[in-house]
Amino acid sequence: MDKINFKIIRALSEDARISFSKLAKKVHLSAPAVAERVRKLEELGVITAYRPIVNLEKLGIPIRALVECDVHKAQERKLKAMLLDMDEVIKIYNITGNTTFIVEVGVTALSELDVFLERIIDYCDTNTKLIMQIPIEEALPKRLEKMLEKNAKRSEG
Repeated sequence: MDKINFKIIRALSEDARISFSKLAKKVHLSAPAVAERVRKLEELGVITAYRPIVNLEKLGIPIRALVECDVHKAQERKLKAMLLDMDEVIKIYNITGNTTFIVEVGVTALSELDVFLERIIDYCDTNTKLIMQIPIEEALPKRLEKMLEKNAKRSEG
């Protein structure tokens, strides 16, 4: 992974719809060379998808919450299957520690959040936090290149 690939990844994370010609100008390569690099990054699984960032509040889903799920013994598979099928679920994080999952949900009213929690209560104990705002919603760490360079130097030495 070289610096040009990092620049391509950063530019695509900022604007996934950027044309190869504009991207080529940003990274000082030809459009065909950029297209080839992007194709290789996709093949390697570094780039896995292109998605819009959607403002859920403007779509009519003003309430987002993080629900910590401390799963009851032997209920993890059932809960996970249930969560994967629930309309309110935005993301599911399977994490280490006492909490098995952190689930991000989006609802139109607090009463809907309450109904969601009631549906999963037989499978886990919950701790819910309302999201007030998201000051940073980046797909990549700000200093990705520096982090990876530091890691590469550690691996060499």
